[in-house]
Amino acid sequence: MRRRVHEQEATATAPSADAEDSETKLHGELLGQSFMLTKSIILRLLGLMYFVAFKVAADQNLALMGSQGLTPVAQRWEEHKKTVTALQGFQEAPSIFWFAELSDQSMQLLSYFGLACSLAMMMGLHSSILAVALWLSYFSIVTTAEETAWYRYGWESQLLETGFLAVFLSSPLDLSASPSLPVLWLFRWLCFRISTGAGLIKVRGSSCWTDRTCLWYHFETQPNPSPLSFLWHFLPRGILSAGVDLDICVQLYAAWLVLVPGWGPLRHVRRLGGLIQVFFMLNIAMSGNFSFLNHLTIVPALACLDDDCLSVFCPRAAKARPGPATRARLGGLVRWTIDLALVSIIAYLSVPVVQNLLQSEGKRQMMNASFGAFRLVNTYGAFGNVGKERYEAIVSVSHDRRRWEELEFPCKPGSVTRRPCLCAPYHYRLDWNIWFLGFKPHQVYLERRETWMWSFLAKVLEGDATVLSLLTPETAVSKAYFPDGPLNDRKLPKFVKVDMWRYRMRAPLWVIAREYAQNGTAVWWEREKAEALIPPLERNYTVLVRMLEHAAI
Repeated sequence: MRRRVHEQEATATAPSADAEDSETKLHGELLGQSFMLTKSIILRLLGLMYFVAFKVAADQNLALMGSQGLTPVAQRWEEHKKTVTALQGFQEAPSIFWFAELSDQSMQLLSYFGLACSLAMMMGLHSSILAVALWLSYFSIVTTAEETAWYRYGWESQLLETGFLAVFLSSPLDLSASPSLPVLWLFRWLCFRISTGAGLIKVRGSSCWTDRTCLWYHFETQPNPSPLSFLWHFLPRGILSAGVDLDICVQLYAAWLVLVPGWGPLRHVRRLGGLIQVFFMLNIAMSGNFSFLNHLTIVPALACLDDDCLSVFCPRAAKARPGPATRARLGGLVRWTIDLALVSIIAYLSVPVVQNLLQSEGKRQMMNASFGAFRLVNTYGAFGNVGKERYEAIVSVSHDRRRWEELEFPCKPGSVTRRPCLCAPYHYRLDWNIWFLGFKPHQVYLERRETWMWSFLAKVLEGDATVLSLLTPETAVSKAYFPDGPLNDRKLPKFVKVDMWRYRMRAPLWVIAREYAQNGTAVWWEREKAEALIPPLERNYTVLVRMLEHAAI
């Protein structure tokens, strides 16, 4: 009898299975336990973006800004360290190199460390300690390159801001901890700002967006077109004009959907907003080589998609999700305090960003700008202006000033028969920077922005192997560049020049593909010489020496 009473008391006091399920479901909706798969995908994709960024640094930074590179930075950095304390310097320009020597070896070591940490994040080690290591490591590289032209791209700050939020998406010790709702909302706020900033800079930046003609030229004049760019460019102009409408609609109007709360049926609206941003970025990524910009922009958009939505696309990963009994417990007072502090800081730092987005008519909206040394909240945008003509800077070398051999870069257009590259999310920084010389007036961009060109020409004449590694392998071994075999001083070219050529896409992709299938080769571009940017120079020629001194190289 007594046993039966105890059983009845236990039955009366213990919550039912339905009650437990209801409580778990409620906690999941309010505190993010239904975003475990979301968290995993966000951090793995972010790890991939970090991996690409560090791979680019490991491959290219010695040639770009090493001690023997185009724009050496170590000496200037070490001299600057003498003027301030390490702590003051870190507050002004965050970098671990305030506390360690900056050298070729340390730069490479940091890149390889970043690669290892990125792999760990991609493999599922989702610790906030690891996220801090990645964020600070890449910040150190970006800060080191601050005075050069190589890291002046919006996606550097975007990766840093996304990486900073990822620190709070993770947990220092509990790798299975579920993300908190405030942090997910901060990811959505980042997604909204990226999209809205890009849309506003378009309608404010150039009349071709309001005239619906920008896409008539964009695919031909973008930095490094891919083979698929030849498909988009030759679409009927009516479709391309409709593409402008779609672009503006997604970035200025559909972006608001990511801010819709996930209460009840409204979660479907939020999901729709996230999916629109994801597929829009995938569409842009296919149309050209935009480094890791589009892939990185997908990361915050994923915060709009809960596990039930993502399970449609990742059924196997959804089955591997931990059940309610093994999911992380609700965050305590410390977690909520951190979230409150984080939201407050981001809200405060968002004020100048919002003011920039709400610029009244007549004031210029800043694009890809940071409002603090730590770049925690930034403003973004791209292609506010679209050029109607493509001009390429073609670098040529010669032994006798009669026969000239053009140097081929990995991704920028050169030979009209060479297939355009398909490299994104990888970023060929030299190829991107030389693209800016195509803007008119070309000479102004050479003198004020791309001053590294003079050092590049000198390195080409010297046969510098590190800098030549930035070119295509075929260039470094071609018989025209080194006509008698292996590289040595006797066979180096004596002259170098830079000409500007006008490039036009010759035919749609399907026409070129048919020609290639029939002939084994095809002509992708039509071109005509526009002007001489830099006349033939020798290594000791007065103009080259003077410009090297002017560029402080």
